Amino acid sequence: MPDWSASDVDTAQVWAACGGQWLTDPGVGVPVDLVNGVAGTVTWLDRAGAGLGELFGNLGAGVLSERAATLQLRGSGRVSCGGASRLIRCSDGWIALSLARPEDFAALPALLGSGVGEGDAWETVEASLASATAAAAVERAGLLGLACAGVGERAQQASTIRVESLGAAKPTPVTNLVVANLGSLWAGPLAADVLARCGARLITIESTSRSDGARAWPQFFDGLHGRCESVALDFTDEGDRHRLAALLQRVDVVIEGSRPRALAQLGIDARAMTCSGPRIWVSITGHGRDDAHAFRIGFGDDAAAAGGLVGWVNDEPRFVADAVADPITGLATAATVVQLAASGGRWLVDAPLAGVAAAHAGATKTPHARTDSSPPQRRREWGRTLPLGHDTDAVLAEFDVSNS
Repeated sequence: MPDWSASDVDTAQVWAACGGQWLTDPGVGVPVDLVNGVAGTVTWLDRAGAGLGELFGNLGAGVLSERAATLQLRGSGRVSCGGASRLIRCSDGWIALSLARPEDFAALPALLGSGVGEGDAWETVEASLASATAAAAVERAGLLGLACAGVGERAQQASTIRVESLGAAKPTPVTNLVVANLGSLWAGPLAADVLARCGARLITIESTSRSDGARAWPQFFDGLHGRCESVALDFTDEGDRHRLAALLQRVDVVIEGSRPRALAQLGIDARAMTCSGPRIWVSITGHGRDDAHAFRIGFGDDAAAAGGLVGWVNDEPRFVADAVADPITGLATAATVVQLAASGGRWLVDAPLAGVAAAHAGATKTPHARTDSSPPQRRREWGRTLPLGHDTDAVLAEFDVSNS
């Protein structure tokens, strides 16, 4: 991933004004590399027409707190802003564990090796994992499909966003791109929306049986999807899976957030498809596509912790802002796509949340934050409502994908 960081930013002022400091434990200093990275990436994307500085304010750093502002979330500490993730002390270090879905709580007895009573499940988790090693807890959680990571486990990785060349293709300006987004929640939709703001045509594809979970937050969802067309297909239906593959073959860019085995279950091989269909395939995952991490789940808070993007107070880690790995990965992904399209070629892009977080973590933070921090602010305009599948028939007909 290129270094788009800015170097002349008053990071303390921007951090205080954008809502990031308000959302973070007051004992945590200013994350200099995070603020510089966001400001620099936004400046680069705005030269391509994104308009993010004006949209979010504060050199674009308002993107870090827009979800918290929209959903009226509290500040973070050892508990994330949204409440689904916690930093937990193990016998030899710290882990970040997310329990964001009902099935996550159902997996706790298997994780802990004991039942969970009717009281606070998190108290039981913390007490049970206190005697476990961090590595053992992370490994067991991963096998159970839980989002869990050791704090700083990916901080020293050599590459953040990796690109693999898969052939030749002519350079293309972003305004000529057709982008299909299968990503959900925040990082993938943000990347796709930024490309749409730069002039690309955007088609969002969702499953009729399991649509984007962010639809539970209508205003936040609309803000990320107001410039796209909506296609809905039944991923459990063989005919619709064929239609999905045929549509993906006809676009220029695919953005998705699935583990490789989930795509394989849909009959999709990203590498093979990119050799002849879309010229850029972006895979956003928690920890990467490589065999060692491809099975792991990651969300914005636990992935940020994995990359070392946390603050420290009295030798205890604290979450920084809200699910911060999501927005910074969305921005970095969009910038990568614009750059690769302009350079030409066919590319498979591996964008792990934890890796992007590591690139923004840095080793030095200013010792003191400002005392005049502002609460998170909502973005300055919202997108239109996007009914699920509103454009399915029209898009499939236009791209000559049979819907019969």
